[in-house]
Amino acid sequence: MKVDYIARKVTLDDAFRQLSERKLAKIEKYFNDILDIKVEVSQERHLHVVDLSVKGKDFDIHSSAQHKELNAAIQDAVDKLEIQARRAKGRLKDHKGRGGDVSAVQGWDVEVIDSEQPGGGRPQIVERSSIPIKPMSVEDAILQLEKSSDQFLVFYNASSDRINVLYRRNDKQLGLITPEL
Repeated sequence: MKVDYIARKVTLDDAFRQLSERKLAKIEKYFNDILDIKVEVSQERHLHVVDLSVKGKDFDIHSSAQHKELNAAIQDAVDKLEIQARRAKGRLKDHKGRGGDVSAVQGWDVEVIDSEQPGGGRPQIVERSSIPIKPMSVEDAILQLEKSSDQFLVFYNASSDRINVLYRRNDKQLGLITPEL
């Protein structure tokens, strides 16, 4: 792990560098592709200010802390950075986990029809679910679908007073189904 240090109005000794590298090792457990770590230390009046910046392939996190003692300031900054790293890792997992099993969507009832029956008979419904339908605009539905990892969203279109289905297409675009009665 390569750490760049920037010191303003303060002198950094080897003990501080070892302490900060030991504390920053906590962040490595969240990401294995860290490109750059920057530690900026300055002194403003009677407070030591520590700014940490960690850049990686898919993330960029920052934290800052102030304290009377330099060691306490680095500890506070690393603690804040660890919280952000945990959140960033969660966002990366959620983002990369999109496109999963539709039947695993929480709060939505899904019917799965198995077309390949061992007896060669008619397909049977093996799972039943219900979907809560909320009134919203198409723009709100797009935002809701982009925030979730679901493949589709059934909603009541407030402008047309109809049920609509917004779905993800294979080409990363969105489709809108408006049934006609």
